[in-house]
Amino acid sequence: MRITLPAATMLIAAFPLGAQLVEAPTNLATVETNRSRQCVTSLAEIAVIDEILRPIAIQSQRFTAIAQAIAIEDPSIVPSLNRSDPVDSAIADWFATDELMARRFIETQEPVLQEQRTTGREAIKVVLTNAALAVRAQVDSILAENENAVAQGASCDGAIFVRPAVLEACETGSGEICIAAAQPPAAADRFRFVDTPESVWDVQEFRPWTDPTTIQPGPTGQLEGARTVAFTRVGNVVVTVAFSPFFKDVSDVTPAERFSFDQTNQALGLSFNHPSILFAPGFAIRAALPEPLASEDEYVIHFGDPTEPDAVWTGAAATGSPLEASMPMQATHVIRLREGDPLSLTAMRDGEPEYSIPLYSTNQVIAMQALLSYMSNQLSVDLNELVEPVG
Repeated sequence: MRITLPAATMLIAAFPLGAQLVEAPTNLATVETNRSRQCVTSLAEIAVIDEILRPIAIQSQRFTAIAQAIAIEDPSIVPSLNRSDPVDSAIADWFATDELMARRFIETQEPVLQEQRTTGREAIKVVLTNAALAVRAQVDSILAENENAVAQGASCDGAIFVRPAVLEACETGSGEICIAAAQPPAAADRFRFVDTPESVWDVQEFRPWTDPTTIQPGPTGQLEGARTVAFTRVGNVVVTVAFSPFFKDVSDVTPAERFSFDQTNQALGLSFNHPSILFAPGFAIRAALPEPLASEDEYVIHFGDPTEPDAVWTGAAATGSPLEASMPMQATHVIRLREGDPLSLTAMRDGEPEYSIPLYSTNQVIAMQALLSYMSNQLSVDLNELVEPVG
């Protein structure tokens, strides 16, 4: 239950460059120096919050193990239960009662015993669910009380730090990052450092577009799969873009939106039929750009020239939060993705580019073709099996 997230792993390429492939923004040195100094304080605060959450995380993990034991009627978990705890005691009692009724059923084959077992199982699941919700509420309360610290720590998560700036801040601060900054570089370190703020921009990494899978239910009931994702990192700017089905409930769609969805699908040769849901190919972006790195006032995701009006997405700069958006795509944009045209993210000022980050197109054509084929031939069938019509 650490609220800090792990840095990106399993990168296809991660290479410091002798010459920058992407020109550095003009305000990069100031932003990265300030980030490194601020993160000494922020990471120390996050470490305190993590320690507060640690026992709650253990309890949450216990509830998960107990739920699994209940599901398969495995009483081996009973000795670990604390009889002085009301929830644990109720669970232990259920195991004992259920085992007794199971033996009686084997002997008598009375259907009422199976009905009683089912009723008891559902009742104890409610007890466990309520206990888990109480734990979740406790976590939410702690995070709400520390909202500012968590928000400030977001820019430190997985960041590349300027070692001299960290060491300067560590003269009055402390924490794991201070210990790491004072040591010789090591590949296994949790933190990554460079010696100058300009060198942050030299670290450029990417992953190819992922291979899509079929749509399927996730662990909490949400739909997953049927998407392909690409990852690009230049310095501390991490950009993730995804191509996937964009769903909307029929009751939430205006006639104009429905017409647009139908036109897009017709242009792409996509067939879709569900009584409660409409679909069109969609695009999503998330980028770690809460503050400008130059003097930009806008960001654009685009093909080719960023000054052309046909942008895939535009968003405001200096929002104070990561950029995040999802939307249906135009058919012409889908076709360009399918043909392998690479995307770029460009920072703009008064309609002119300040700096640009190419989003790598490795495996793009294969992934797009596979996903569009699935959208055309099987997505509608799978969705009808997974999502029952409303009304």
